[in-house]
Amino acid sequence: MSNQYDNTNSGAAFLKDNANPKAPKWAGPINVEGKEYEIAVWEKTSKAGKPFLSFKLDKPRPKTQGNYNQAKAPYKGHDSEEIPF
Repeated sequence: MSNQYDNTNSGAAFLKDNANPKAPKWAGPINVEGKEYEIAVWEKTSKAGKPFLSFKLDKPRPKTQGNYNQAKAPYKGHDSEEIPF
């Protein structure tokens, strides 16, 4: 018997501390048929006044979003100290 946990078709949502009222209240990783996604969960109320949960699945985002989170690479232009013209 293997000790490795199979997380296929399961996931978890964690409570988020967001100041934005439109942001999801809960979010986390979820696996659907072997593919990884992110789940976002909002707590809402229907027009009839009944509470419900609204879900959204999305492809996982990279750990860093774009180059703006990374330090800019140094200029790799002309190696000489001379002006090239």
